[in-house]
Amino acid sequence: MRLLKSIPVRFVLLGVVLFCLDRGFFPDPKPVIGPPNEERVRLQVEALAQLKGTQLNDSQIEEIKRREIRDEVLFVEALNLGLIQQDQVVQRRLIRNMRFMDPERDAEDDTLLAEALELRLHLADEVVRRRTIQVMESLIVARQGDILISDDDLMATYQLQRDKYAEPIRYDFHHVFLRDDVSEERRDRLLAMLADSVLPREARTASDVFLAGYQFRGRSALDISRQFGDSFAESFVAEVEVLESWVGPIGSVFGNHWIWVDDISESRIKGFSEVAQELRRDRRREMDDEAIQAWVAAALERYEVRL
Repeated sequence: MRLLKSIPVRFVLLGVVLFCLDRGFFPDPKPVIGPPNEERVRLQVEALAQLKGTQLNDSQIEEIKRREIRDEVLFVEALNLGLIQQDQVVQRRLIRNMRFMDPERDAEDDTLLAEALELRLHLADEVVRRRTIQVMESLIVARQGDILISDDDLMATYQLQRDKYAEPIRYDFHHVFLRDDVSEERRDRLLAMLADSVLPREARTASDVFLAGYQFRGRSALDISRQFGDSFAESFVAEVEVLESWVGPIGSVFGNHWIWVDDISESRIKGFSEVAQELRRDRRREMDDEAIQAWVAAALERYEVRL
């Protein structure tokens, strides 16, 4: 009690109280992150709009900006951890940039690297930025350690996504081909051979050259469409029913084709054992993304975010 009556002690206690109140009501401002780089956002908006064939809406542009904020916090935190100074790939690029700016200068790599960092070249280099973000993401993922993904979990996912693993009807077939401007004599010769049900190898002697080849295996209707065109694929699927007999002519952008089908594999759902590895890989990728997003969300709590 005597201490409390001491004026110096009272001043000390008052100072402590005022300090605590100041910290409570007026905390230090958070560091600011953002707004996103306008040029980087603009380029992404233009690229995505071109890919989609339509202008992006406000929600899509907002998502791009948030993605930029995500990358920015990963980059800033990586710099704070000193990852630039530990990454030889980044260091070699910075040294190369310095030599490019002054090819005649003879200086040691260590000197050039120190100058590059002092000039903050790493902040303006998009390759360095992308590389550093990737390293930071890998570091976050590595901190998870080994994650057990059980077969039961994979099976549950498989049951929910069975339609994703549907295999379409696939065709094994040969074809012979004649251009539209072929002579009647050559056309009649080929038709006579096909009427005798000759095998594809013999019929090919009367065919025009087809650069993509004459035999195709395991092709779906979509594969056939990509190779020969939509109209050809539609006619092919509609007309091909019997194995080892000639069908045609079926027209394409190249000319006329006659088809000999060796085999038709019916559509089916891939079994769990066929896709288990893919499922495990996809699930691990999802968990990695979730870990990165959780880390970013926690890190952003320490910043004032400006979009």
